[in-house]
Amino acid sequence: MERLVHAALAQLSEEELARCAFYLRSPEPAGGARAELQGAGGSPARLAQRYAGRAAEVLREALRDMGRRDVSEALAGQEKAGAAAAPAAVLRTGEQQTTNQTSDTSFKGRRTEQSDYEALDMYDMSKTRVAFMMCVTTHRRGAEKDIEIMNKWFDKYQFETPSGQCIDPNGQEILPALEEFRDQINQSEDEISCCLIALMSHGRSHGLIQGKDGDTVDLDDIFALFNNVQCPKLQEKPKIFIIQACRGGKEDHGVEEIEHEFKEADCTYNLIAIRRLPTASDYYVVYSTQKGYVSLRNREKGSRMIEAMDEVFSEQGMKWHIGDLFTKINNNLMHETFSVHGCPVKETIVVESTLTKAVYLAP
Repeated sequence: MERLVHAALAQLSEEELARCAFYLRSPEPAGGARAELQGAGGSPARLAQRYAGRAAEVLREALRDMGRRDVSEALAGQEKAGAAAAPAAVLRTGEQQTTNQTSDTSFKGRRTEQSDYEALDMYDMSKTRVAFMMCVTTHRRGAEKDIEIMNKWFDKYQFETPSGQCIDPNGQEILPALEEFRDQINQSEDEISCCLIALMSHGRSHGLIQGKDGDTVDLDDIFALFNNVQCPKLQEKPKIFIIQACRGGKEDHGVEEIEHEFKEADCTYNLIAIRRLPTASDYYVVYSTQKGYVSLRNREKGSRMIEAMDEVFSEQGMKWHIGDLFTKINNNLMHETFSVHGCPVKETIVVESTLTKAVYLAP
């Protein structure tokens, strides 16, 4: 049994050994298990020694969790057969089968061969990634922190910002800035893998966001700029929208700073109508709150959704696909209770997706 464990671990790179340690399950605290495997340069002997008698079982579970189902299944087959030899040949077969599921070799050793979702294709994220950020800072204390966090993750995930940033614009400046960004995408000689647009501002009902002067822009018009007709360069490419804005005036018994000057409201009626057409697809839209409710922002920490994104991305952003990331973000927010003027308030994000594949942001 120990030889099987050693042979399986020998198939992993240093990075994979560290990830395997993260996913280990044991009666002891996870930190202890992690330290055991990461100690001594990730020595395979540590795992076999620590989990004597059930090391293979523990390893199989960890391998499945980290996405190396091929290695896990090969190890299970060797156990059932009672083979004493290392499963190297079986592992190679499993790796070849996984590779054959996709022609994209740019993720080898990272995503293509490690996805838990054998039946779910992944978008090719190996080419150029582009991003746009618009943030209204007037009467939005804490917005500077949101800008800082988003810029950090643009860099981490290797997103380029060809048109710069649109900071504290008037309402009539927002759409032209996005049109310029769209035109730069269409005219780019590079192949584009993904587009990410972060819009952080005040808002009003019926899908309107506001500039610093109170003039509004219809989200419907923004989404339409990047559909398959107006932005052919992004056909069948993921288009991610992060909308940090209230969607009405109701309070769900919890907001750290309610923006009384402007009730941010984002109606999705027009968006739904557009995305039903074949001219628009591969959208992933994240709203910071439910329809009809205010959004949450702290004066020092920034917007609560952006804060939660930073936390989850820091922990899981290099491993999970975007759907799982925002599910975890929502879970974290739902289990937090904020306070406004002594009243408890809650926040729940809403995600709308027409993605057809998994999006892994890790470069």
